[in-house]
Amino acid sequence: MHLSQNDFLARAESTLARLEGAALDALSHHGKPSVSSLAGVFREEARLSPSQFAQALCPGPLSPIGFAALVMRELLAPVDVVLEGSVSEARVVTGNARAPSSLRVTCPLIVLGDLEVEGVLEDCGPDSTVVVLGRCTAWGLQTSGNFLVLGDLVVRDVIQGVYNDESLVVAGDLTTRFLDENDHDVTCYGEVHAEHHLENGRSGDAAVTLASTFLRPELWNVDLGELHHDALFERIRKGEPVFTDATQAPQVREPDAPTAEELEGLDIAGIAAQASANARAKDVVYAQRKTGEVWLMRPGSLPLHIFDGKQLLGQGTPPALDVKQRASERVTFWRKRGDLFLEIERFGAVVQLHAGQNNGSLRTFRFAFATPDDAAQEVRRLEARYTGDFLRVTSMIPGRGPLERELANYGGPKTEYTSAIVDGTTLVTRDGERQRFDDEASALSALEDWIAGKRQAGFDLKILEWKPYGLLG
Repeated sequence: MHLSQNDFLARAESTLARLEGAALDALSHHGKPSVSSLAGVFREEARLSPSQFAQALCPGPLSPIGFAALVMRELLAPVDVVLEGSVSEARVVTGNARAPSSLRVTCPLIVLGDLEVEGVLEDCGPDSTVVVLGRCTAWGLQTSGNFLVLGDLVVRDVIQGVYNDESLVVAGDLTTRFLDENDHDVTCYGEVHAEHHLENGRSGDAAVTLASTFLRPELWNVDLGELHHDALFERIRKGEPVFTDATQAPQVREPDAPTAEELEGLDIAGIAAQASANARAKDVVYAQRKTGEVWLMRPGSLPLHIFDGKQLLGQGTPPALDVKQRASERVTFWRKRGDLFLEIERFGAVVQLHAGQNNGSLRTFRFAFATPDDAAQEVRRLEARYTGDFLRVTSMIPGRGPLERELANYGGPKTEYTSAIVDGTTLVTRDGERQRFDDEASALSALEDWIAGKRQAGFDLKILEWKPYGLLG
């Protein structure tokens, strides 16, 4: 059936005159509905199919397409349909719609009756616009587009808003176990019934602390301040549990800055005065009361200073280092609090320390010893010193991602950069190399050869960082 201009606009006038209450409030969320906003769709064609009409109004504010859906309901005969898997072309369902499994919507979907999804309902804003004039039910809802429900919205497990560009608007009641608005506009003109509710503008740390009381531990990371929404909805799709059987104690991320207990008894002001005229006591990023060690760093302006409990490191002239040789051994430590790292390299009788912050500043210290055995003993001492406060790592930072080493060559007319990651048993470099080995130890040995080769070419370590979003991306 097609929609004719005269019949449609006449019916729109009478429909608008009858609009009131929560339905009118919801339709007005993006501006007052008007007949003129619909009349322009007929500019070139006197007759349009319902899907053509919907496509002409989307993407765009909810008021015109929501109002148009009400008019279409009065003009079109109801026909129920079953939706399978995805909706990738604009569609108007004139009756009720049911999806026997999860449903992904990537274009306008208008349902003039009820929508029932036996799985996760996911839209893809801004290309998708979903309008349901009746009741909408699902196991989970992940929405990044404009989504309007004039009846009740009932989601068994979780509703997540994604991005802040579009809106989820409900005229009736909204019921779910866990509502995470994130930074999305979620507006309900009825009553909200949510056992757990994270409102718009919530911080990542606050979200994880609350979620840790009721979501399974694999669905959140307190160190990163992140909820793993994709994993959460994948479990819902598979019918796997996402909630704990009982309420758990809230988990709180440890502060990046040293605590008062860690600083107790340390003369931070005196250490800062020794370090630099620009150093301040509040620049301390790490302190160990047991050894008296203090790290001072002000991101972007103050280089890292390390006071080892007796003296500031790096005060004298560092010994020479033959960069052509392969490191005798390497030990890497990472501290989740403040994302601090310490990498220890030994080259025969020389020990080299790289210390800094993830994707931030780095400082290198170098010390010479009488024999390689003396240098190896110093490495063991440093291992013992930092074990506990720091995690020893090889290729992955637990709870973070793969460890990437970036090297830089500042010697030529143009600065060059390169980097490498060990991914399981594969050495991956920014130069496009992928070398596979039988085990991780062999891959790490190949990494040492790669580092040695780059140093011979004039490169040196610029930064260590963890990569949460893919290899060398």
